[in-house]
Amino acid sequence: MDPLPWWKIALPFLLVGGLAAYCAVRANVRARLMLLGAAVLAGYGMLQDQVSARLCPEYFTVLHNPIPGVSDPTLLGLLWGFLAGVPGGLLLGYTAGLAATLGPRPPWGVRRLVGPMLTLAAGVGFLTAVTGVSVARHIDLFGVRFDSLPGIPPENQRGAFVVACYHLAAYAGWVAGSVGLCVWVGVSRGRSLDGRAGPV
Repeated sequence: MDPLPWWKIALPFLLVGGLAAYCAVRANVRARLMLLGAAVLAGYGMLQDQVSARLCPEYFTVLHNPIPGVSDPTLLGLLWGFLAGVPGGLLLGYTAGLAATLGPRPPWGVRRLVGPMLTLAAGVGFLTAVTGVSVARHIDLFGVRFDSLPGIPPENQRGAFVVACYHLAAYAGWVAGSVGLCVWVGVSRGRSLDGRAGPV
């Protein structure tokens, strides 16, 4: 594959930096939630990809467009976790911000969503770990052999398959969990409007 274009590397850093500067000047709940979402999802991605880069570094250098000059597993995990996590995190934060502020119901501040977002990250981490262990176990159980992935050494092809499977589970978990989080925020705000105690 061709190297990853420089602008795809720079853009997430510029977006987060610009958003952080905006939030420092203006206390906008939706913008701050976008920053929180980016921090949570990118942080999760960087941790997960530390495992991925060690199981199969070629997952990032062969199955993805390589980042020029980066081959160290730690750096690969940090960079890819950040680059992949920021866009989804910004979207998560923005939709959560809409759910927390739109309409006549009492708006929620950023602090009320820190715990739920971290809980979502923990849930996705659990799903990802279960998927990875299950896939690895069933590869051994069924005696699956890998020898046809070009550019990946035979000893890393099993790891490439495991990593690909649990990354898919993580993506699905984040999408489903984000929708669930926004629905939960809307319902909880509605209870607050009815006079019942909502989450702090």
